[in-house]
Amino acid sequence: MLKQQGAQRFSAKVYKLGINPCVDVPQRVSQAFGRRSYVPISGTLNGHLIRATLVPKGGGRHRLFLNGDMRKRASVDVGNRVDLVVDVDNAPRAVLMPKEFALALQKNRKAKTAFERLTLSRQKEILTYLNWIKRPETLKRNVEKIVGRLLKPAE
Repeated sequence: MLKQQGAQRFSAKVYKLGINPCVDVPQRVSQAFGRRSYVPISGTLNGHLIRATLVPKGGGRHRLFLNGDMRKRASVDVGNRVDLVVDVDNAPRAVLMPKEFALALQKNRKAKTAFERLTLSRQKEILTYLNWIKRPETLKRNVEKIVGRLLKPAE
């Protein structure tokens, strides 16, 4: 596959796949990145900064899902045509661990070990969920629930 350096520009129409708004990435853009697998990218959607991942859709092509925050900032919806500039983004994508969860894991070594044995994507999913919680009492309750599940033997 041909791999070009630098940002790739394209225009596409937003459509829904199931319940998820997305755009198809042109073949030339997928080929430029030289990967058939997931491609972490950063760039712009109608001039607004985005950070996402191109998802393989088969045949060496990719699709880009547009989450609610991206669409809101760029004022776009299903049916709109959008302009994108994307480039490979190899910067780490770590999700911060809420201090309440870090303390709970520090207090419970078995839970910490169980959390560390989870796949990175599962760890990220848990941390993203905990970071999304606004109310301290809700966070506390959910941290306790997650620690409890981490201590349960695998079913």
